[in-house]
Amino acid sequence: MKSAFTVLAFLIFTMNAWAQNFLLRGKVTDEQGTPVPFASVYLKNSSKGTSANSEGEFQLKLAAGKYDLVFKAIGYRQQESELILNADQSLDVKLQTEIYQLNEVLIPANGEDPAYAIMRKAIRKRKAHLREVSSYTTEVYIKGMQKLLAAPKKFLGKDVAKMGKEMGLDSNRRGIIYLSESESKLSYIQPDHFREEMISSKVSGSNRAFSFNRASDMKVNFYENMQFWEGLSNRPIISPLAENALFYYNYKYLGSATENGLPVNKIQVIPKRNSDPVFRGIIYILEDSWRLHSADLYLTKAANINFVDTLKINQQFIPVGNKVWMPSSVKFDFTGGLLGFRFGGYFIAVYKNYDLQPGLALKDFKEVLRIAKEVNKKDFNYWAQSRPVPLTEEERKD
Repeated sequence: MKSAFTVLAFLIFTMNAWAQNFLLRGKVTDEQGTPVPFASVYLKNSSKGTSANSEGEFQLKLAAGKYDLVFKAIGYRQQESELILNADQSLDVKLQTEIYQLNEVLIPANGEDPAYAIMRKAIRKRKAHLREVSSYTTEVYIKGMQKLLAAPKKFLGKDVAKMGKEMGLDSNRRGIIYLSESESKLSYIQPDHFREEMISSKVSGSNRAFSFNRASDMKVNFYENMQFWEGLSNRPIISPLAENALFYYNYKYLGSATENGLPVNKIQVIPKRNSDPVFRGIIYILEDSWRLHSADLYLTKAANINFVDTLKINQQFIPVGNKVWMPSSVKFDFTGGLLGFRFGGYFIAVYKNYDLQPGLALKDFKEVLRIAKEVNKKDFNYWAQSRPVPLTEEERKD
């Protein structure tokens, strides 16, 4: 009888443990122990995951069970970790810098760089990748942060140092002036219909630059010929995958690496003319499917962008289902200055729980934005439990 009771108690304890959610925390660093900011962390063969913060710290709430976790960041080798979770746990991960081999590619004198053959195939597949998902829903978390990096002691007769102290800036007039978080459910149906339901929102400070507080504002799709970013640019910005991209860009092959058995080609994107509205940087193209694996691009004042001097766009994709890849995160980093003031910051969107067969119809898109009741009334405990990207110490203080 005693042993039967013991077995029953053990079973009840086990069932309770497996019914709970536990918090997995950790830090992603490189070989030297330097944090890898905004690394992607997700469950293998799923779209559930998160992103590390600017200090490489991540957190993920999961039910008890056995998991295969995938850690990846642009420029680093993807790493997988097997985990059995039955209590709150810590897991630190070191990512190795990815080495892209040139594979003894020889370019004859006056010959064409191998990047052009790859890019022609990617451009030919652009429209197919643009239209391969007819509709989807996804959950989106957005965090935005803007900092004052430098300021004069006085401006228009005002004591900036005194004003800065009241705003929580340090003695050098530096610190966070704006911080926001939001959660939304985003729905999409071809060709360009979006509907967003904002679930929660939290803001501190004042936004004096520009903002991407809505999930639809964070829309970046390099399979589109052009990016239309109203306010940021008076001209549409040409994608490196656009039908006419060869008129605007030069390309340079930087090598390839293998991820999950698939070759990934690293291509440098170089403007042909500095004054054109074009990107610079690196894109990564998957062999055979010729789809975008990730992108690390930026714009400068040469492209005549507004508000900022430099805008960096970092986008990562993950496989969803058998053949489709969807964005796991997109991040905008920016710096700028005006009249002796320097500012910088970022906006990051993390996507999870994709449904590629949501059964949507056009009638569902009569309203484009719904803001849930008391969207900005969620308390500290709610955010502590739900935010996927941990706050840094500076952000917690703010």
